[in-house]
Amino acid sequence: MKKSELIGLLAEAYPGPDPARKRAFLRAAPVPPVSHASFMLSQAGYVGKAVWAVSAAVFVLALAASRLIPAEGIWIGAALTPFAAMAAVSEQGRAVLYGMEELELASRFGRKSVVLARMGAVGLVHLGALLALALLGGGDALRRGIYLLVPYLLTDLLCLEAVRRVRGRESLYVCAGAAVLTAGLAAAMSQHRGAYDPVNFHWWLLALAAAAVLTGRAYARTVRKMEELSWN
Repeated sequence: MKKSELIGLLAEAYPGPDPARKRAFLRAAPVPPVSHASFMLSQAGYVGKAVWAVSAAVFVLALAASRLIPAEGIWIGAALTPFAAMAAVSEQGRAVLYGMEELELASRFGRKSVVLARMGAVGLVHLGALLALALLGGGDALRRGIYLLVPYLLTDLLCLEAVRRVRGRESLYVCAGAAVLTAGLAAAMSQHRGAYDPVNFHWWLLALAAAAVLTGRAYARTVRKMEELSWN
């Protein structure tokens, strides 16, 4: 007889009693209130060290390039920021990768709240780092900020779609490929005359608006999918 069959027979022969006053006990249990800021701060401590390491490396290299080789610093920074975006989105798929998704779905705050808090914490740090790069890189801070933000959001969009459509470790591979593709596109644009010229800055503004809208919609679809998983 298989072990699973034996366990089933024992469960039928010796059924356990239903827990007494379970709902009343849970209602009476003290649940201390948690503010949004403290919750996000607590979840930031659970973000993988690799995410922070990749983010720090990207922004240090981008700042060094902007200071040491100003003429090439703009497109080098634009080619590096996609890898920071990849690291941020990869935090969403970490629970699936390590088989912890069901545990997060059953926790007090739920998978949606946990993932959004961690991604929000990483996103805020990245936003501050991008602002610092724009201000410290020299030249027009607004233009430099837009040049850095467009490839970041584009990679964010592609990685969100990859994580939403592809399950397991394969989603991380697709996300890494999206970051490499976006970085290559930013580098290739530097070879075309006028791509980063102020005259063509309006095209960057249009690209930023489109990337922001599409990325926002991708986040909304991701949240809806998490809500469906929680309901199931």
